[in-house]
Amino acid sequence: MPPQAVVAGHICLDLMPGLGSRPLDLRPGDLRVAGPVTISPGGAVSNTGLALNRLGVSTRLVALIGPDPLGGILRSALEAESPGLGDGLVVRAGEGTSYSVILSSATTDRIVVHFPGANDDFSSAEIEPEHLRGAELLHVGYPPLMRRLCADDGAELERIMRAAGEAGLVTSLDTAEPDQRIGEVDWHRLLARVLPQVDIFMPSLGEIEAMLSTPRPWDGVNHPDVAWVRLLAESVLELGAGMVGLKLGRFGLYLRTAGVERIGTIAGRLPGLDAQAWSDRELWSPIFEVPVKGTTGSGDATIAGFLAALLDRRDPVQALDLACAVGSLCVEGDDALSGIGGREQAEARVRSAAPRPAPPLSNAWEPAGSSGVFAGPGDGRLAASKVPQSH
Repeated sequence: MPPQAVVAGHICLDLMPGLGSRPLDLRPGDLRVAGPVTISPGGAVSNTGLALNRLGVSTRLVALIGPDPLGGILRSALEAESPGLGDGLVVRAGEGTSYSVILSSATTDRIVVHFPGANDDFSSAEIEPEHLRGAELLHVGYPPLMRRLCADDGAELERIMRAAGEAGLVTSLDTAEPDQRIGEVDWHRLLARVLPQVDIFMPSLGEIEAMLSTPRPWDGVNHPDVAWVRLLAESVLELGAGMVGLKLGRFGLYLRTAGVERIGTIAGRLPGLDAQAWSDRELWSPIFEVPVKGTTGSGDATIAGFLAALLDRRDPVQALDLACAVGSLCVEGDDALSGIGGREQAEARVRSAAPRPAPPLSNAWEPAGSSGVFAGPGDGRLAASKVPQSH
């Protein structure tokens, strides 16, 4: 059976010492006693790919590992999740398997110590035509942590996304905070080259701010300036993406989509998707407020929920609901996946009475139904509803 989705790019092994809810106020010379360590697959390929798999989407993973014990542990973990899920891992001789040591507590954002390993050598050659055959969507994660995908203004990344589009797949891209280790990269030029081949672009607000070098960086604590969020999203669409979902942490998920011609391309690759319902949309979805154990992988889980809904041909409001529901399940676990049980659990969260705190939006924003999602002044459906009807 062919995969419904292919998830490619960055993979690693996550090592998470148990730190409970204590603040991460570490100083040189400190000794911090920790609980048992959690070892799990990590990175975009694992976090988004395994979450999609748990949501009922047949998924193929494509990534590089090294011929070392960590690579064996990583492959075994994927096989334990689902037999055959590790088949797309390629062992690269002379390279080490990527790993992250993640210090995460319920009261403090995570601190990550990361080794890129074989990820740096990932290129378009790793994604063979056979990997894409029969699939509907390709999702690529974390190229800013992968040296070869960022070289030459993203030439290899563009090649990957273009090939997937030409094969009839919807293309999706997630990023990470730009890694200075890979050298000087003109991120604006890279995005201008790559985004015309990207149907769905889902960075965090901090990531896109860093890439576009906008003058008002978000501190991640206070509510982001709404006008600034809208401006960044418009800039991404102008660079050629079909839609942009900005991950805002505890402030939710913002979606802006292109016009019907560009969205029609996506709908042509997903027969049955309502191009009109997805065109010219501006929506802001609050989170589901739940007790937080850790934030590792929450953005990747949110993307998985969004992509699963899109593959089901849901409308944008339903996609945002499922995205935020899966993200909320993720933060209830210590690692990226233990909180995510399956599709039925995620749909139950959508229907649940979990509070969804409304963001501080102006009266130009209105409810987009009964779920808690708001439509903004740039939303085509909202504008159409205000056009006086002729008699």
